[in-house]
Amino acid sequence: MELRHLRAFVAIADQGHYGRAAASLKLTQPAITQRIQVLERELGVQLLNRNARQVTLTAAGQTLLEHARGLVQIEDLALRALRDHADGIAGRLRISYLTLWDFGLPANIIAEFRGRYPGIALEMTSGYSQVNVDRLMSFEVDFAFVGVSIGEHDGIAMRALDRQELVLVMSPSHRLTEMARVPIECLKGEPMIAVSAGVNDALASASLGWLARYTGQPPNIIRFEPPDQMGAAIAQSGNAVALMTEHRALLARSDGLDYRPLSPSPLIEYGLAYRRNDASPALAHLLATVAEIAPPLPDELPAGSELLVRTPAPVRQLTAGIS
Repeated sequence: MELRHLRAFVAIADQGHYGRAAASLKLTQPAITQRIQVLERELGVQLLNRNARQVTLTAAGQTLLEHARGLVQIEDLALRALRDHADGIAGRLRISYLTLWDFGLPANIIAEFRGRYPGIALEMTSGYSQVNVDRLMSFEVDFAFVGVSIGEHDGIAMRALDRQELVLVMSPSHRLTEMARVPIECLKGEPMIAVSAGVNDALASASLGWLARYTGQPPNIIRFEPPDQMGAAIAQSGNAVALMTEHRALLARSDGLDYRPLSPSPLIEYGLAYRRNDASPALAHLLATVAEIAPPLPDELPAGSELLVRTPAPVRQLTAGIS
C-alpha cells in the first residue's frame, strides 16, 4: 500500500464526497478515483459504497480507516519534522493553555522553556480541558494543560502539577456569608449555577456525586452558563451560589461578589497532557523543563480536604467556573 492511496481513502471517508476530497488534496476527481481503485485491487476488498448522493464506508473500509488515519498522521509528523529541519528550526511545539488556568505555573513553565530553548518555535492557543484533549488526539497540538479529572484517554499521558481549592461564590447579602466556613450539608436544596457542558464533563460528574453524597440529594441546578459568565449570572440571580477556584472567586469579589471556603474543602488537580508516542526532541526538552521546576505533588492531602475525581457515569455539567 502506498501512503498517497491511503491519504485519498482517508480524505474521502472524512469528506463523504469524491469531489470535495479531491479538492482537499489538490487532485482531480479522476485521479483520486484511480487511487481508490488501485488500493481496493491491492487489498482485494471494496472499501467504499458510492451512489449519486453520498459515499459510505463498507465494513472493510471501517476496519481500515483507523489504521490508515494513523499512518497518514505519522507521515504528516515526519514531513513536519523535515520541514522544520530544512527551515533551520531546532524544533516546533504547538501548545494549548488551559482556559481559566493560564496564570501562574503554566506561564512560568513556558517562560522558563522559552529562555532555555529560544530556537524552538512555539505556537500557542488555549481551550478547556475537553477541547485540549481532543486537540491532542487529533494531532492539532503537541502539549496541553488540562484538568486531570478529564480522565484517561488512549495514547495520552497526563501528570498532575497543581491542586486548587474550590470555594462557594455568592452575593454579599446571601445568608451563607454569615459563616466563616460553609459545611457542604448547607447546600442541600440551595439554588446553584453551573458551568455549561463541554468544559470538563468528568469533573462535573465528580462534583455532582460529591455534593449529592453530603446533601443526600442531587444539587438544585437552576442555570448553566459559560465560565466567563458565571459571576454575572450569580449577580443577576440574587440568591444562587456557584463553585469556583479561589483565584476565580477573588476576581468575582472585585466585581462585587463574595465567597466562603467549604467544609470539607474540595480540591481539583490541574496538569499537563501529551501523546505517549510523540518522539519529538522539542517535547522531550519541555517535559524535562517541567520536571525540574514543578516537583511531584505530595500524596497526602491537607487536613479537612478531599480530592474530586471522576465518577463512573458521566452526567451534565455541575462545577462552576473551572476548566
